[in-house]
Amino acid sequence: MNRAFHRYSLLTLAVGIVLIWWGAAVTTEDVGLAVPDWPLCYGRINPEGWYKVPALLLEHGHRWLATTIGFLVLGMYYWQFAKFKPGLVEGVGILLCSIGFLVLIYLGSLNTAAFIAFLGFAWLILKWYSQRWPLLRGLTTLALLLVVFQASLGGLRVLKMSDPLGITHGTLGQLFYCLLVFIAFASSRTWTEGRVVLSVKELAKARFWTLALFLCVFGQLVLGATLRHTQRTHLAASDILTTKGQWLPPFSPPDVFLLFAHKFWGFTVALLIIFVAVRSRHWLATLPQMRVVPTLLMFMPTLQVALGIFVILTGKSFWVTNFHVLNGLALIALSSLLVATFWGDGFCRSESAVDGNVNEPLRSSRLCG
Repeated sequence: MNRAFHRYSLLTLAVGIVLIWWGAAVTTEDVGLAVPDWPLCYGRINPEGWYKVPALLLEHGHRWLATTIGFLVLGMYYWQFAKFKPGLVEGVGILLCSIGFLVLIYLGSLNTAAFIAFLGFAWLILKWYSQRWPLLRGLTTLALLLVVFQASLGGLRVLKMSDPLGITHGTLGQLFYCLLVFIAFASSRTWTEGRVVLSVKELAKARFWTLALFLCVFGQLVLGATLRHTQRTHLAASDILTTKGQWLPPFSPPDVFLLFAHKFWGFTVALLIIFVAVRSRHWLATLPQMRVVPTLLMFMPTLQVALGIFVILTGKSFWVTNFHVLNGLALIALSSLLVATFWGDGFCRSESAVDGNVNEPLRSSRLCG
């Protein structure tokens, strides 16, 4: 049963990659507002011949892919929900509340929708804690709430024509993908059978550096999403090492400084990724099946920097820009895997092992469940 769910989660991950690539294409081609209404497309579910119009193919196709992910996540939720034979009211209730939330967004009742969203996430935290839900049940419920929230952000982006909403939508989409990665990892044999054995001191270092890495990569993701939504058609400068001929441009104009920050913070994060990757290969000595993650991380920053340079040189070429986004997605996804490994289900040796009691590992704190 768990292996079947794991395969299902991998399918969801594969569709998620296509969805994020498609969303990146929408932004690269600046067709996010090609459809003026939401959730319909020119008042219809499928306008005739929409797939023959490039702008509609990208924007409306993105919506259909997002709908597919929504149903796949709904399947994840009910798969885990059904294993514990809960009351029917809870299962139907969360679905009806999700639909009602999207209806409120469409009608413009944003304050009421925000209140319902707050209640939904508060309910999740209280139920997860009070009923000690298994990890996968909690994660799939969180994924369902997030996919509904992400759909609402996409709709508001169209209805309000807001760049900040577009930036939030793009950023949350990649964090949501990290959650799908966690679900796939938590349903794998590596999670249930593998163990990381480290001293208390080394485990603390592993946790600090992997969490710092994830947060730094996330910061670069926010800068990149802001850059892509505010400089869609062209970049503010075309030089590589300097920005508008300056090593440290002033804060004004902000678009030039934003480009500078994205370039040089990206270079800093690339060095941090390589450093943490090298250390992680040592930390994962007792879990060899996970050592492929830091191995990939040692090479991918170089590719990401090279793609970023070619984005500038080619004037935001469609394919180069989109692969730059996908490689960035892989970086944050693999960084989240390291966080899950050391914070979620790791083990460390008791410091008493120094005195000879090496056969009794001390269980580290679990993330949940």
